[in-house]
Amino acid sequence: MAHRLLPFRQYDENDVVNLFSLDAKTLSSDLKLMKPGDDDINADGVLVSVTNGNMTENDVIELGEDSRFANNYSSPVGRNPYPTNPLKVAPAASGVNPLGVTLNQTLAVDENGESLLFNPIKKDELQAVLSGQTVPVLGKGIITVHENATHVGAIGAEEAIIGSNVICGGEGKFAFLAAQAAGARTQRIGKLIATGHRGGGQANRSPGVNADFQSGTYYVINLDC
Repeated sequence: MAHRLLPFRQYDENDVVNLFSLDAKTLSSDLKLMKPGDDDINADGVLVSVTNGNMTENDVIELGEDSRFANNYSSPVGRNPYPTNPLKVAPAASGVNPLGVTLNQTLAVDENGESLLFNPIKKDELQAVLSGQTVPVLGKGIITVHENATHVGAIGAEEAIIGSNVICGGEGKFAFLAAQAAGARTQRIGKLIATGHRGGGQANRSPGVNADFQSGTYYVINLDC
């Protein structure tokens, strides 16, 4: 699953920005092919910065042809343009002050490769928005992130200690700095207030069945971008 956020969170809806969609140009693969099993920057729990906020030159929506309709609407007559949000965000770079963290994953198809465009109930169950749709971005609140949303464990990365300053470590991931570290105040986007560990699921699960996909270490962050 492309989830980096865990369920426990506390925030005010007034601190959620609903203006931007994910910039597909920054993806390592085609956004239209993203499935729930992929853990890329289309996941939730990704720190993002604005790449296009020009509301003067851009329309409220853009209408363009979509590859999902190419076989059905190949003639000039009867085309079915797909609306997208032209205002974009992308994973934040290291040390910057990001807009916030994505609350939903951005997907095009489900785990079976079926288009979510035609199955809005499944889309909601996956806590997802479609490619080109506005993704909610949280700037302030308490969130819980899985270890795959952080740089903890990477070479040269600082370990997570309760009370550490939270910063953007690049690629949209969280990193941690000791409270007394140089630059900690200027780069800080929150505080680490708790940590924990999820087990790997039932020990007697059937052979071949994967462990809990969210097993591992998690971090509770008081976010304030």
